[in-house]
Amino acid sequence: MKERFANVYLESEKREIRHKFLILRNKLAQNLIFSYSVGIFTKIKKFSVYKKAKTVMFYLSCASEVITDFMVDCAISEGKTVVAPAIKDFTNRKMCAVKFSDLKNTYQSIYGIRQPVINADNIVEKDNIDLVFVPGVVFDTNGYRIGYGKGYYDRWLKDMPFKKTVGLAYNFQIVNKLPIRKYDLPVAFIFTEEVVIEVGID
Repeated sequence: MKERFANVYLESEKREIRHKFLILRNKLAQNLIFSYSVGIFTKIKKFSVYKKAKTVMFYLSCASEVITDFMVDCAISEGKTVVAPAIKDFTNRKMCAVKFSDLKNTYQSIYGIRQPVINADNIVEKDNIDLVFVPGVVFDTNGYRIGYGKGYYDRWLKDMPFKKTVGLAYNFQIVNKLPIRKYDLPVAFIFTEEVVIEVGID
């Protein structure tokens, strides 16, 4: 009973934090979203793990998220294999990584999120992905994140090596500590327009 109460309280706390930071993020002017996103990618391009990566997973940005469209285009032009998350099971909240070569070959799915079309030939297994860029509403300095509360990324990242995960956020989305559950997973790095946080590599 105590554990269930604690979990209910924790989820309520997370909802409040998510709401607060979504409001802040959605107040950002479009020119700042763009300039911050460019600043973030400038740091990413100097990141040795990114330089060496042959297959990279980008989330396809929407609303006020850090923009990834030009990152995707740049990675493709550099000859990297680019994959993006695609929801394959709405009921059980499962997603997969799908290879694509043009943002035009994506469509708007549930929650207004873009994703590539899934077919038998373009699903990429986690073992073949060198780097994963992870979205979030807020991150803490230990790499933990609060997302949108649906759990797709949490489930998918479960078997992904920690050292391959990178969070993208604006600087104001970084806090010292977030409430976490025992099965929450941190990212190894966080890139903002101002700093790069290295949480550590296992």
